[in-house]
Amino acid sequence: MKKKWCVTGAAGFLGSHVVESLLSQGQTVLGIDNLSWGHAKNVEALAKTPGSLFAKIDIRDEEIVHETFAQFQPDYIIHLAALHYIPEAIRNPTLALDINVKGTQSLLKAAREIPYTGFFFASTGDVYEKTDDNNHEQQTPAQPYNIYGLSKLFGEKLMALESQQYPQKKLVCGRIYNLIGPRETNPHIIPEIIKQLKEHPQYLSLGNIWPIRDYVPVNECAKAIIALVQQNSLSLETVNIATGDGQSVEDLIKVLEKLLDKKIETKKDPAKVRSVERARLVADVSKLKKLIGWAPTSRVESIMRELLKDEGLL
Repeated sequence: MKKKWCVTGAAGFLGSHVVESLLSQGQTVLGIDNLSWGHAKNVEALAKTPGSLFAKIDIRDEEIVHETFAQFQPDYIIHLAALHYIPEAIRNPTLALDINVKGTQSLLKAAREIPYTGFFFASTGDVYEKTDDNNHEQQTPAQPYNIYGLSKLFGEKLMALESQQYPQKKLVCGRIYNLIGPRETNPHIIPEIIKQLKEHPQYLSLGNIWPIRDYVPVNECAKAIIALVQQNSLSLETVNIATGDGQSVEDLIKVLEKLLDKKIETKKDPAKVRSVERARLVADVSKLKKLIGWAPTSRVESIMRELLKDEGLL
């Protein structure tokens, strides 16, 4: 059935893919973004779709958010807006907390005034403690070690409090892992690698290349989010959104060498080495599969091939 959807962070990396997926399904979408990091071109399709629209709004402005929700009356709210580039969050922790915590509370407060069906909050695998095992929602303790993870855990707690006060509402906290794909809007590792390959094709200047991460195709993450917020369970669900497979940055470089058919030298840049580094961040996805019947699949090589083609490197 056709429903009304509100997507915050709509002009961003993940948000643009969520909007794209919803529009392809014939849904009506309100995209919200203040364009601090998102790109206006990522939401151009909204203006071309009858009933859908884009609003340049800062989610911390409670009055504007309240008025916008009251006018649009969304059935589903997918909250992705955040300061989520970890180095920037560490450099500016006050801003990270302001956007990620105050912004979330602003949306939850405004949503109380409308009869919405489901609310999705984008959390992160960074809420977990360091472990060599795959992170499990019930078994792995939440113990973030950077301000970004802490801000998202605080957001989860706001969601839990909301669920206690409004148990009839469907609320989902999705712990999202490292996304890969087109339209990235922050200088994460893969866009940084591709940028450097365009500047100096024979070598890369990076920080640590041994950390293992769960790389999730961004378009599949978008589809999982939409499925999760529509699944039948009520009250609050907290679930990993990931593939369950892990690759190191060194593994990514080997994939690039294979695709480009050449050896790539890696130079260690001390300025890019994080003071605190997590060796492994990979998810257990059994709960996700139970809730929606599937999980994203690891497609690092095929996605890297497409990204290289898009940049004229292949």
